[in-house]
Amino acid sequence: MAAQPVLLNQSGFGLGESKRFTAPRAEDGARFTVTDASGAVRHRGKIKDGTGDFTAFDPGDTGDFVVTVTGKAGVGTSVPFGIGAYWTDRVSYRRAIEFMSGSRCYFGDYTRKTTDPVSDEYGPRDCMKGVAWRDAAQYSKEIQTLVDMYLANPGAFDRIHVDSAVYKGLPVTLPEGTPEIVRLIHWGVEVLLEEDVNDPQLKEQLAAFAFAYPQLKKYIPVSVYQRATAHLFATWDDPARDRYSWQALTPHTGDLLQVYTQVGTGKGELAPGHSVWPNAMMYEVAKREGRDDADRYLNAAQKQASWLVDNLDLTDPRVTKGQRQSEHVLITGLVQFAESYPDEAPEGVTRFVREWARIAVERSDNLWDFRRYSADRWTIPAFTGGGADDPNEVGNVAGFSAPALAAARLLGNDPLAGRLREMATAQVDNLFGRNPAGRHASYDAPSETAGFEGVERGWYSEYYGGAGLLEGESGVLDGSPKNGLYPFSPEKGNIGHTEGWVAFNTAWNASLAWRAVDQTRLRVTAHGHAPAKVVKADETVRVELAAPLNLDAEALGEGTVEVRVGDHPAKPLTVTQTAKNSKTFSATLDVTTLHAKPREAITVTYGHAPFAVSYSFTVAGRD
Repeated sequence: MAAQPVLLNQSGFGLGESKRFTAPRAEDGARFTVTDASGAVRHRGKIKDGTGDFTAFDPGDTGDFVVTVTGKAGVGTSVPFGIGAYWTDRVSYRRAIEFMSGSRCYFGDYTRKTTDPVSDEYGPRDCMKGVAWRDAAQYSKEIQTLVDMYLANPGAFDRIHVDSAVYKGLPVTLPEGTPEIVRLIHWGVEVLLEEDVNDPQLKEQLAAFAFAYPQLKKYIPVSVYQRATAHLFATWDDPARDRYSWQALTPHTGDLLQVYTQVGTGKGELAPGHSVWPNAMMYEVAKREGRDDADRYLNAAQKQASWLVDNLDLTDPRVTKGQRQSEHVLITGLVQFAESYPDEAPEGVTRFVREWARIAVERSDNLWDFRRYSADRWTIPAFTGGGADDPNEVGNVAGFSAPALAAARLLGNDPLAGRLREMATAQVDNLFGRNPAGRHASYDAPSETAGFEGVERGWYSEYYGGAGLLEGESGVLDGSPKNGLYPFSPEKGNIGHTEGWVAFNTAWNASLAWRAVDQTRLRVTAHGHAPAKVVKADETVRVELAAPLNLDAEALGEGTVEVRVGDHPAKPLTVTQTAKNSKTFSATLDVTTLHAKPREAITVTYGHAPFAVSYSFTVAGRD
């Protein structure tokens, strides 16, 4: 490493996103440049508090670029990196899905290997106490995060397939061409139902599927949905939880209508707020099914949200970063509930979220823009059941963007929102090498077949023979710098525990979902660039969508928006990337083809359920 270390996201940065790096030995005022492959200087700046910022640099070309810092500690140059439309999402989506596909229990051949899922002994080697994913736990949230990814950005995940994936032993076979993310959701649901799970957080996983079923029914037969809802309605308030609850270190029951007052350990096994959004989803499912007890689910969500707002001490890191990879459920659940049910959400939700944001911002005031555990500690300390003095917290870093971006969404124009977005990007950068180790969180990150585009240095090691046998799985997150490496002691090397875990990657899934939510924009224009409000029945309008849909940097990406006239069924409209490296996807819509009546509303939508983004305009009336 150079005398003047320059540490940043080794892969690259998104257009319009924060672009920051750390030069830990540089003095204030030290100069830096961003140069391209020809050596031309494209941007200049100065270091402040060990950090450089080139957010304003949004080039038309994608690089490679390097940052060079010149100061009293000498000259240092970063590794090459790129800049482009939705960069992080483009290089991460396929790896995220490949990991979820490759890490399933039974390696895709579902044959029940044990009848004693709660034995003190480990189960079969190809499952390791997991139910549907290897070494997963009741709080891993595989189905929930996959559902969120799909609802937030269906156009991208519809196009990702894993042809080598094995799916055997399930009672239902899905149609050829089913997107891998849908096959994964179906896999998880079938295995949970076959294993008759009754742990509350596994029931929450099934609730996510039932909630999202209208968007999945094209591929998954209604019989699967019916079996899932029957199981949920029969067990939701059942206090028993004897099926797959082996990592429940904090005593609780399986009744999901209760108000949970317990706060789980650093294992992440009972994070506060886990039941808020699942109860809201069950409310929607119960309404869809015409049940007369639907309100009890909404009431449970409301009571739980009220307890959280009135009782949690957000200055105590055990309720936030101390929940490790599971922290995100607290803020995302409250935000989704507040936005979807503003009349039922407790009055203090916005205040509570603002306080969470204030504390997170305060604890990120450092040269890494890294949200610390507390004023006197950088990363999580040892915890009951943790098994390590310096635990692996890569899932917390990976998952931080989800609550940060959810909070920013709720806070709107609050100045905290901008800093939250900057911090969310900084934690992604930390995963990709902006950290004291200067390494990506995945050991195989430099691999062309299992890693991430543009990464030169992966994590120090991967754990062989671990409980999940996850070494070598595409996109697996292995490790992150432990407390001893901060603020900058790279010579200490690979201290603390390193091992991939499904729960770490699902936290990353949550962040990828909320990154899509935060970046998606939709508008319709007429007469040039004027927003469409009232248009004539024989006019054409331009539909413009901004969303992470460009999976291939060398080709124009595509996606599909839905166009609905009044309350009639929606029709698809294909939008195409306007140019390589553009963030915009567009299409021309001929209003005549919609056969809309005068004064009827036309609504264009992308995404689904709480993540849907819509734009409406009206057909002009007759004179």
